[in-house]
Amino acid sequence: MRKLVITVGILVGLGLVLLWFWSPGGPAASTDTEGEGRSQRRQAMARPGSAQLESPEDMGARGSADAGSTPSLAQPPSEADGVLEVEVVAGSKPVPGASVRLYWRGPRDPSLDEVAWRLASAGLTDEQGWARLASRPGGYLLAVRAQGYGPVMRDVVRPYGEARTRMRISLELGQTLTGRTVEAGTKDPLPLVELSLTAYGRGEQEAWQSAEAPAEERIYAASDARGNFRVEGLAPGSYQLEAKAVGHVRAVQKRVKVPASGPITVELQSAGVIEGFVVDAQGRPAAGAEVHVGGRVPEVVTTGEGGGFSVETEPGAHIVSARRGSEAGSLPTPVIVSAGKTVRDLRIQLGQSAALEGHVVAKTSGAPIEGARVDVSPYGNSGDSGRAVTDASGFFSVGQLAPGSYDLVVSAQGYAEVNRRALTVSAGERFSIELQLAGTGAVEGFVRDSSGQSVAGAQVVSSNRWGGTWGSTPIEARADAQGHYLLEGLPAGPLSLTARRESATIGVRHIVEITEDSTAKLDFTLEELGTVEGKVIPAQGSLPSDPLVVLAYPRESTAQVPSDFRPIELDPSGAFRMTLQPGAYDLRVALSERWPFGPSESKWVNVKGGATVPVEIVWQPDAREQDGLVGTVVEPDGTPSPLAFVTVTPEEGWRGPRKNVPTDEQGRFSFTLTEEEAAYEGRLKLVARNGGRLGELRGVKPGERSLVVKLQPAVGIRGRVVRANGGEPVKGFTLSMESLDLRSLLMDQSTLEFPGDRFELREAPSEPVRLTARTESGLGGSVVVTPRAGAPSEVEIPLKGTATLRGKVLDTATQRPLPGALYFVLEDRPMNPENATGPDGSFKMEGVGVGDRVLVILSGDEYKRVPVKLEEGQEKDVGDILLGDY
Repeated sequence: MRKLVITVGILVGLGLVLLWFWSPGGPAASTDTEGEGRSQRRQAMARPGSAQLESPEDMGARGSADAGSTPSLAQPPSEADGVLEVEVVAGSKPVPGASVRLYWRGPRDPSLDEVAWRLASAGLTDEQGWARLASRPGGYLLAVRAQGYGPVMRDVVRPYGEARTRMRISLELGQTLTGRTVEAGTKDPLPLVELSLTAYGRGEQEAWQSAEAPAEERIYAASDARGNFRVEGLAPGSYQLEAKAVGHVRAVQKRVKVPASGPITVELQSAGVIEGFVVDAQGRPAAGAEVHVGGRVPEVVTTGEGGGFSVETEPGAHIVSARRGSEAGSLPTPVIVSAGKTVRDLRIQLGQSAALEGHVVAKTSGAPIEGARVDVSPYGNSGDSGRAVTDASGFFSVGQLAPGSYDLVVSAQGYAEVNRRALTVSAGERFSIELQLAGTGAVEGFVRDSSGQSVAGAQVVSSNRWGGTWGSTPIEARADAQGHYLLEGLPAGPLSLTARRESATIGVRHIVEITEDSTAKLDFTLEELGTVEGKVIPAQGSLPSDPLVVLAYPRESTAQVPSDFRPIELDPSGAFRMTLQPGAYDLRVALSERWPFGPSESKWVNVKGGATVPVEIVWQPDAREQDGLVGTVVEPDGTPSPLAFVTVTPEEGWRGPRKNVPTDEQGRFSFTLTEEEAAYEGRLKLVARNGGRLGELRGVKPGERSLVVKLQPAVGIRGRVVRANGGEPVKGFTLSMESLDLRSLLMDQSTLEFPGDRFELREAPSEPVRLTARTESGLGGSVVVTPRAGAPSEVEIPLKGTATLRGKVLDTATQRPLPGALYFVLEDRPMNPENATGPDGSFKMEGVGVGDRVLVILSGDEYKRVPVKLEEGQEKDVGDILLGDY
């Protein structure tokens, strides 16, 4: 599920940037190639600086709802490793006999997308309310239970350099949460729904984080025959609620408040059903075959005696495959199913299975790595497609794969994880690869205030959020009593780190270069915090019933999408409070569940250290709803298209609204327009995409509320890759596809990898696209093709030598390096948020197509276009690029 969330986040972030970038004031809209101007403003992350070594026995998510079922660490800590001292109180009185359990937050399983929790220590509080828990430095979850009180969970980081860490847990009397479970749409009672609640481990989560805990620390309940439920004994706080029922899609409600203002309602949508048969290579029923249905929540079932299967799944598009023994097979295109509907009579024929195999070696020495773990999952989705462990020669093989694309993650103790995405195989093909693992590095430093005093307990967290583990276990450390912090086990390369006080809403961000087998130095200075005390008032009537949140965006940030932000919820009166570093901020109010797609209001404030700034923000999107756009995206057969993306742009020119939103589970979408956007007198164009299915609606006027965008079927493209001189086949290449329409922002720009010289794309849109192929040896080439319905288009991509671009980006005013600036090449290398300048402002881009190119640099509201002429094999240094106005 998280992989899809990552994709959504990247699309949203890039969409917002590109909608600006190709606007009239944006760099791509300029006809002056030397002009510069301003607008109007599954790579796995390492775990938190953990000295708790990851033994093979500690890998994998295990444990159940049964008390004591979470496995213990293979190498339990002793008090010689350090101690977490926990004081448990109720009011001001100690609570003796409380159960205190400390869980190590292990690595996330790359296939199942679950944290590998392990019990590190456990004990009972003494008569004074104290418990001592042996623990090494690292990231943990603390769970405290005592009779008569609500159970409490808290995230805790044991800093390096501290033999003893203390924390206090305050217990309160248990609260009650009541509500009802209903059918989505009809609101009819839904009985016997299984509920689980997971407490958030910290008061203010990052915007993308979910509540996570060992299964035995969650709280379980069920609704009765009338759909009513009552959960008692909850500690006050925020919870994530999950609801499951037969025939329905799992429902998740985040930030459920306890105590609640009244009974809550949990809506569950009807599931879709996929039915069919699996047959062997001779066409006979394949009993006992494993059928895999991909999606945000993968499903696996086994065929019956007649080879039949039936799977309940969430609405949307699903890759369906099957395997039995050495045979495997898959459907050629995704299966689209709507809520409450059934897709029948599918037929999967098994054939010779494919395999991913190869060797894992150390990058520096080339020595084989024994015991490396290899996990394979469906491309872009969670699911267990296969696992392996390397032998003494570093060899691995994962077989029984159906034709399709897969993600591969390899990890080994002492090395940075490597993630290869979209490895694509056909029936019977063996994809052989060599995976080179680099050693890890570290970063340490001190967190001090402006007077040079240590800031003990300050958080130091990574804000590299674009990788394959967006939202997963964060890179986090805490400063010790001397203000010192240390993070180990980090992958080499630029790393964005943010330091902040525990009470701060956002902190100070720097970029540091991590080097293999060495420790980088990075110090932080935190100025005295300022306070924003605000209130959101409605322009008319009352505030919406759905929760509102406030986010602070630093004006001076160079990031296209904020790298460190925490949503602050309003209290029932509409008031909020934030503590911020001094500076200018754009405060934005938005609906919690619809951010960043929904309507928002904003206001600029200047924050000074030690001072309190009062602010009042008027919420008035409801007054503009009548001017918005509302509609539905439907599949080619007329059924709703859930999780499609819709872009609105002017039909001609660039003035007018430019936005994008996803559709909900029923294929519905809505755009809220500002007063200026609603006054646009021209016509608008809506473009909807879902995978390779594309739909367009022209002549739209602001205020239309019954729009229907119908998707056209995806089409196929196949071909081969050859050398430009002589046409000799080239084996082993990556292939990317992008739209020629610069405003078609939400096309999946993923890159597939093929082992041979041929490729086949079954999910291409029926519009002009550019296909670009590259090899590890430095060859590259592209072609433009307009696929048509019917037989797949056949193309040939000639490859020739490429070039390398390098340079450094400096701030015009200060002449200092500008880290974190994005760089890309128009019509050659699409914008990728991972392509950002390092701490010294430098960048290097390999595999750039030769000829006349335009390099683009973006940072905040500033951009610059740099025309370059490249030749085969050339490494061109463009020198210092000054960005920004005085």
